[in-house]
Amino acid sequence: MRKLLCVIVLFWMAGVAGAQQFGGNPPSVKWRQVNTDTVRVIYPGGLDATANRIAAIVHQLAATNAHPLGKRIKKIDIVLQTQPVTSNGYVSLGPFRSEFYLTPPPDNFDQGSLHWADQLALHEYRHVAQYNNFNRGLSGVMKTLFGQEGYAVAINAAVPNWFFEGDAVYQETSLSDQGRGRMPAFLKAFPALWTDGKQYSWMKLRNGSFKDYVPNHYDLGYLLTNYGYATYGSDFWGMVTADAAAYRGLFYPMQRAIKRYTGLPYKKFIANAFDLYKDRYGLRTPAPVTDAGVQAVFPVNTNTLTQYYYPHQVAPDSLLYLKLSNKKRPAFYIQDQQGEHLLRYRDISSERQFSYVNGRIVYAAVETDPRWTWKTYSVLRVLDIASGKQKKITGKTRYFSPDISPDGRRIVANKVDLKGRSSLVVLNAADGSLLQEFSDPEIDYFANPKIKDAETVVAAIRQKDGRVYIGLVDIAGKRVKPVTPPSFKTVGQISLLENMVYFTGASGLTDAVFSVDLSTLVLRKLENGKGNRYFVNAGFEKLNWSVFTADGYQLRRLDAKKALWTPVSSEAFAAGTTGIVSDSLPPGEGPLEQQMDMPASKKYARLTRPFNFHSWRPNYEDPEFSFTLYGNNTLNTTQTQVYYVYNENDRTHSVGGNTTYGGLFPYIGLGTQYTFNRKQQVQKKLREWDQWDNYVSLTVPLSWNHGRQFRFLTIGTNAGYRWDLARGANRSAFPTSSFGYMAHSLTLGTQVQRAVQDIFPRLGFTINTQYRYAINKWNSQQFFTRATAYLPGIVPSQSLVLSAAYQQASLKYRIFSSRINFARGFNGVDSARMATLGAAYHAPLWYPDWGFGNICYLQRVRGAAFYDYTAVGGTRAGFQQRLQSAGAEFFVDTQWWNQHPLSFGFRAGRLLTKDLVKPAQSWFYEFILPVSIIPK
Repeated sequence: MRKLLCVIVLFWMAGVAGAQQFGGNPPSVKWRQVNTDTVRVIYPGGLDATANRIAAIVHQLAATNAHPLGKRIKKIDIVLQTQPVTSNGYVSLGPFRSEFYLTPPPDNFDQGSLHWADQLALHEYRHVAQYNNFNRGLSGVMKTLFGQEGYAVAINAAVPNWFFEGDAVYQETSLSDQGRGRMPAFLKAFPALWTDGKQYSWMKLRNGSFKDYVPNHYDLGYLLTNYGYATYGSDFWGMVTADAAAYRGLFYPMQRAIKRYTGLPYKKFIANAFDLYKDRYGLRTPAPVTDAGVQAVFPVNTNTLTQYYYPHQVAPDSLLYLKLSNKKRPAFYIQDQQGEHLLRYRDISSERQFSYVNGRIVYAAVETDPRWTWKTYSVLRVLDIASGKQKKITGKTRYFSPDISPDGRRIVANKVDLKGRSSLVVLNAADGSLLQEFSDPEIDYFANPKIKDAETVVAAIRQKDGRVYIGLVDIAGKRVKPVTPPSFKTVGQISLLENMVYFTGASGLTDAVFSVDLSTLVLRKLENGKGNRYFVNAGFEKLNWSVFTADGYQLRRLDAKKALWTPVSSEAFAAGTTGIVSDSLPPGEGPLEQQMDMPASKKYARLTRPFNFHSWRPNYEDPEFSFTLYGNNTLNTTQTQVYYVYNENDRTHSVGGNTTYGGLFPYIGLGTQYTFNRKQQVQKKLREWDQWDNYVSLTVPLSWNHGRQFRFLTIGTNAGYRWDLARGANRSAFPTSSFGYMAHSLTLGTQVQRAVQDIFPRLGFTINTQYRYAINKWNSQQFFTRATAYLPGIVPSQSLVLSAAYQQASLKYRIFSSRINFARGFNGVDSARMATLGAAYHAPLWYPDWGFGNICYLQRVRGAAFYDYTAVGGTRAGFQQRLQSAGAEFFVDTQWWNQHPLSFGFRAGRLLTKDLVKPAQSWFYEFILPVSIIPK
């Protein structure tokens, strides 16, 4: 029963992980709110127009209820985050809330060209509707019994994540003039697999792979959701998910519901959907494709997924590109007649784009504020490829997609301010100082700018209404001239060669390469090549691009003289639609086109509903059973727990609670716990007492994402006070007493970015130190430190992990529990001084990509060989015991129910010295549950 409870809790924790950042905003942010009966939009001051528009869109969505999943409406809090330079949004349970990261994506082919706040409102509010309407049957029971986290576990087990995201993408597409469902860039994944004849199993499509390219659940979900609406009607998914969430059919409720309303087995439903799209793409009767002269730059790496981005022809025989591999970190490479050469690993970045001119690379890197995790920056780096030296030219900026002038003196970039407004900035390349800035109230975003000359820039421009075009920007004259017609067809990823602009643009169901002559405005389409083509670059009489394949982005090259160009009229270029969507609202009736007045905004207090209990759950950690209530406020500046604990060893009962406030520079924590009926045999007398512990803590968590490393430093102090309240027949022999204690801690570390297949970082270390001591009564103290170093293995993805720990403590008055880890296989003992050394070599062994029953999927099997050494020293001089063990560990990285990652392990080893507790023991065997040592 205990083991079963442990497993249930592990799955529970895997299913409720959220994206919130605790205490991430500085206290200087002044919050306001637009509050209605349907939504509360909470936002930093100055974003009134954006907050009102989001609230109005949400009201229209709730009132229209297109493609209904039900009729339930529950009010949602939406927090607008302006500080992050990444683009994201989510709705969470535990607590029920949503957050919009308002910095738009820099690449038009990422999320499209709709106004970013509008798209977030369309997409994320569909998740709100899902959560509101799945509260039925067994899912509703779980919500009653365990709160929002229990509800999340239930509906995530019943309704797959592909439906959650696919249905939300369907809403953003069907209720707007664009959305990802109208973008070939979003739909390209499965046609690439089918074209290359890769027939992955259903479980591999659902769970992914460490070695192969596998589409994600957004890609899969949209195709299936769109097929369901197109084939079975607008109420189909509402009926299916109602039955699934209610667990009408306890096992495989979604599969049973689909069969109930289609008459088809689940596998046949999937096969029919895929067949429809194969016909739509013409893949079952392929037409001939002109591929004259197109060459693959590299053969496909069939062992490890390896992809190439933004090729630049830097010399007639030299090609520069960004390379990403599942085995290696992102890096800049050059390929020439001597082969491939690594230039430099790229710094941490939120975009893959970079520019190159005359021996210099310029790109945007991400840096973070040390304390406030929401506060991030996009800063510019210039890399000299001849010397390999890199220079940081801006700090604490929000610049994206930079380009450098041929003379190396100026840089142009897209700037996004804290209100989400985009402008073009021209900078001094030597020091990053601002030379010029241009914005236009009718322009929503300047994507992928390229310098033409001293006064003009070419950019892919998004309008406020979501239309996009290639534009010629006269910065000095503050004018913009369209060179392609504005349309909802995505264009971008510009390359400029003299007077010719090359770019990628949507054309039917694919993204193709186009060119436009700035002198004549003649628009042409490249006919050579096949598939979706991106990152086109022209130079030295060559065209280079990346084509998207079943093995990701692969480089292609074409001699410019062999290029076949077809003229395209402006009308034909802008006419028609792209992508796939089965149903749309008539023009003028979508929620983005409606006007609605919202209530006047007012102040929002940071400590609104500070406790906000949302979930409660049982837990078991040997030897304690517990039941805990959890609370977080909407701005996530407070965390609260109230709990009951039963210790089966001591047979004691405890109640307590704690709360932490993260809105100031240090976290401030308060906690209390009262334990009833403690007992201890002391010199043949039974001591009985109640124990009351209280503490206050100050913690400063710091982190720096800078360059190629993630760094962190956490400093904390905890002051506690304990009362032992005497009770029972011997209370006179053991009177009531009290004492205080202090604990000081420091944790620091660093690690480089990790590749997909890395088990541990290639380089890094962590150090954890704590000093605890009693005050005002006993002379009791304990010092502890542990260090871990991560070093590269012999080949990529392998790691050597070295660890050391030391603890020294008082034994006369033992009030602090031991923290040191003994050599594996040995039983721990108390001693005055203890030290441990360990070494383990970790290596991946096998990538099965296999599962069974849509329950358990095996992604990776990995192993480790280890050696441990522990020295135990006593209080008396000369006493020392050496403990040594060695052995092997085997781990299996799995996914459960197609979306919950868990790792399991088995350890076998031999004791090389005698165990102090069990001297006869020599071999040991242990199961390890779980094994997620470093979060993924």
